[in-house]
Amino acid sequence: MPVMMVYATAAMLFIALFPAPESYREMLNLIAFGTFGWGAYRNFAPFGPMTLLAVVYALFALLFNPISPVLLQPLPTRILCVIGAALLVATARKIAR
Repeated sequence: MPVMMVYATAAMLFIALFPAPESYREMLNLIAFGTFGWGAYRNFAPFGPMTLLAVVYALFALLFNPISPVLLQPLPTRILCVIGAALLVATARKIAR
């Protein structure tokens, strides 16, 4: 996955902090699910050094699941968006390797 796609997903997560239509949230869930899922896939090695990062990516992929979305209150959703975006920006090179 290109690094710019990871940064674009992080930017979309930051934009989600502001009021947006429900269709934006649905699109964001789909894109974030794909990005975090790809990050989990790329970093998973059984008992390897990046397995913890893969588990964190998988957890975020489940939280941004577009098929059966996790319904949270607005504040925890915003906190997850900030943490997810910060995680993507901090570890973008690990996804794109």
